[in-house]
Amino acid sequence: MSGQNTLKRSVAELQQPHQPDVDEEVGVTMHMGGGVSDSVDPALLYTNLKDPKGLADLLLDERVDIRLVRGDFLTRLEREKQAFIRRQELEDPLKYPDAFVTREELLKWKTDEAYRSTVRIIGVSHVWETREHPEPRGNQLAMITGAQLWHDECSWYFLDYMSVYQFYRTSVHQNRSFQYTMMHMHFFYAHEYTWTYRIEDLAPFEEADRQKHAQVFFTETGIPQDGKVEVRPLADLQENSTPYFRRGWCEAECQWSSMRSKSRQTVSLSIVSAETWTRAPMAPAVFQAKVANFELLFTHQDSAEAVKELQERVFNEKAEECETLEISVFPPRELPILSGALSLYKNLTVLQISNSQVDCHGAEALSTVLTMRELHLDNLRIRGDAVRKLALGFKGNSALLNVTFTWCLVDAEGAEGLAEALACKETRLESLDLSHNVLKCEGAKRLADGLIHNSVLQKLDLSSNIIADDGAASFAGVFRENSPLKLSLDDNCYGKETVAILLRARLEGLKTFGEVHSKISDIGIRQSEERVTVTICFMFSLSFTGHIFSTLWAFIQYFDRTDLPPPGDAELLDVLLIVPNNLLLIATLLLIAALIAAPTAACLQARLPGFLIIIWARMWVFGLTTWQAAVELYTLLARHPGCEPCDLITLRGHQTMWLFVRIMLVLKALGFMLLALACGLCDPIQRVVFRTRIRESLKL
Repeated sequence: MSGQNTLKRSVAELQQPHQPDVDEEVGVTMHMGGGVSDSVDPALLYTNLKDPKGLADLLLDERVDIRLVRGDFLTRLEREKQAFIRRQELEDPLKYPDAFVTREELLKWKTDEAYRSTVRIIGVSHVWETREHPEPRGNQLAMITGAQLWHDECSWYFLDYMSVYQFYRTSVHQNRSFQYTMMHMHFFYAHEYTWTYRIEDLAPFEEADRQKHAQVFFTETGIPQDGKVEVRPLADLQENSTPYFRRGWCEAECQWSSMRSKSRQTVSLSIVSAETWTRAPMAPAVFQAKVANFELLFTHQDSAEAVKELQERVFNEKAEECETLEISVFPPRELPILSGALSLYKNLTVLQISNSQVDCHGAEALSTVLTMRELHLDNLRIRGDAVRKLALGFKGNSALLNVTFTWCLVDAEGAEGLAEALACKETRLESLDLSHNVLKCEGAKRLADGLIHNSVLQKLDLSSNIIADDGAASFAGVFRENSPLKLSLDDNCYGKETVAILLRARLEGLKTFGEVHSKISDIGIRQSEERVTVTICFMFSLSFTGHIFSTLWAFIQYFDRTDLPPPGDAELLDVLLIVPNNLLLIATLLLIAALIAAPTAACLQARLPGFLIIIWARMWVFGLTTWQAAVELYTLLARHPGCEPCDLITLRGHQTMWLFVRIMLVLKALGFMLLALACGLCDPIQRVVFRTRIRESLKL
């Protein structure tokens, strides 16, 4: 909604039908014949800018009486080559029965969340090209309907000329409705459940345009009571050529829109230019300075005071409740303004900037206000020196924990600044995503140097950075330390030998410290690990199944006898086989039960499955690599002297399982030999992965 943003007033301005400035419209127009006055001052009725039900209550409140216009009705007007129609005329149910959204639809939007997600409530911020009519030529209407940003039947528009009672208001209710609307105007531009469509274009009137006609409220004498709604040539209308961003109300609407948590909810319908990019939320002091310096124009100074007060109130409310701020299509000139405002966002935890430009000045300003927990930068045009300026804000920062810096063309110069921040002991950064950049070998080496003494960073993603062998191998020193780093090097251009170097460095760390927390994420490594793991698991599964069978058979045969042997008999060793297998079975059953129950129990979902997986893995390794083999071998060697050799067919009548145990031992030995041979004949990654796997298993 836009006002007449000029500094001079004339008597003819008293006929203005759309003036949005509170004091000018109410204090001048109304009291000088603009409408039927009311001595009771309206009060602010609604304040919550996040609750959809509060927005619905505002639209349903008969005291405010704001009407939303249907998108399909606007499309019909445009097809009929008409322009915007005044609110008072739209209320004719015979001529325009389907212009407004009904109360039933608003109630459904309030209560039905699924229906709410299909509807878009849109506040249109636009210039008024003439004093009597916002856009009599129909260009803005064509821009709205032609944008096709949402389904027409699900688009509900707040258009001041059509949604709010305009000059001349002929009843107390109309004036009261107008006053309440002025007090809640920001809802349609700042509420989290609304969108803003901006129309900044201001096309000059051509001579042919002046011969066209439009229906407006017009008075020949300048006295409102003498006016009437009639069709007038555009030459009779008073043109307003003040640009969009010089108008105080337009700038206020932009500011309210920029305070939403998602900047994508503000869309410019004008031709793309530097002026149509996303605007930064502006601190109240900066906005007030622009008004004081006459950078923003108002018809009446009292209007400026009202707008300043409203902008400050809305900013403070949005800044206090905002936890996540997403900004896209951001020009460099807006970043210092954003930085000045971020210091007032006390509860901000996530800042996301994408598809924007950042220069050194803006990066330096932003580096001073990085008090959030997460910073996500994606697809930025930012030079290396600007990255270094921004990295100064990471250095020694104890609040910032996660940084994403993807698709930003970060090079070696930018990596040097990031490495300096990582080398600082006070830096508490835990995750750094630098994927899809151009670090190359030089940038990777600088980051590796900065990580040598860093024990805090847990995740570093360097995927798709054109890193060759020298750059990747430089991280070997990091893995020789007991670092918690998980490094991702996917989709780079180094070879298998470099991967083997990194894995050997990790193996050296295992030898030195007895444990390793660092991990390397690489496609080749993952494929090798999968092959080794599948082979080991397949072999263990066969052995485990056979061993369970042999143990249960021995248990049944042992207790089925009528003459139990004395203690110390070799067959007691068969019973000992039950112990590890029972533990494995119990742990497996508990794990399955925990995974089933986890979705219904938050505590189990968070802790128990992981705890049981650790226990199960340890018992698996212990039972299958140590206990089982030792007991089976001892059973084979210490079998009862009276036992005669037999084949598997006569196994049932035999008192021991010595033959089956012998077969299982031979199969297990052959399996390990084949696995070792396969790894030995494969590439160096396979060999190092196999050794690391075996070492970690033995360590358990």
